[in-house]
Amino acid sequence: MLRTIIIDDDPIVTFLQHKIVSKSGLDPDPKIFKNPKEALQFLEEGLENHLRYLIMLDINMPSMSGWEFLDELELLEAKYQCHVVMVTSSIDRLDKRKAANNELVVDFIEKPVSARHCAKLKGISVLADYFQES
Repeated sequence: MLRTIIIDDDPIVTFLQHKIVSKSGLDPDPKIFKNPKEALQFLEEGLENHLRYLIMLDINMPSMSGWEFLDELELLEAKYQCHVVMVTSSIDRLDKRKAANNELVVDFIEKPVSARHCAKLKGISVLADYFQES
């Protein structure tokens, strides 16, 4: 089973992403973290072994950037259960290139997240099996 984690410091963004993710069928109840350090703690301590996680990660946050989060995630055993989507307002080509070169990152989405983005995620090869009709 694939569960979704939304990590973004903006409460409006997390509210909207929660709605879109749940309505699109990615996850009926995505978990939200406004603080990336709390998300890392969850992945380190509260992780369920049988689950896989789709992490929708903002790049620009005050307490820890998305890149710093990825560096910390790399050190956790949980990294093998995670697929990361960078969700950002950044249009910096360097950010896109950096995301493309990170093995944990499966996509790069410019905000705002839409139903079309969610549909595209369902078709990404490493995620598609979680959304096959029974």
